Amino acid sequence: MNLTGKGPLGFKKQKEKKQNKKGLPRISKKRAAYLASPEREVGKLHMGRVAQLRCLVCGTWPVEVHHEGKPRSDMNCLPLCPKHHRTEFGPGSYHYSPRAFYAKHGTSEELLENVRNQLKTL
Repeated sequence: MNLTGKGPLGFKKQKEKKQNKKGLPRISKKRAAYLASPEREVGKLHMGRVAQLRCLVCGTWPVEVHHEGKPRSDMNCLPLCPKHHRTEFGPGSYHYSPRAFYAKHGTSEELLENVRNQLKTL
């Protein structure tokens, strides 16, 4: 039995606190500026209107808003149901094969024009 109150090798040394490392920003400054801009608010309103449309392919609702074109823009988006948007639904969906999707349903420009025409009638 040790009567000094010390362990067999002495007191444990306290660990030095590590300096907090500055992590990477979650979003870039450019992205943050865009998210705070009036342009973003207009884009959100537009996407909300597109979300009220039916799927361009099968006409079902509800839809997911798919951003179209490069660079991506909130003003260029398509209403697609999950079946025609997501990869996991296999052939016929946009993210499974964009090339096959365009071959079957029309070019990006044609699809966007279709959306614009539908929005005019709302």
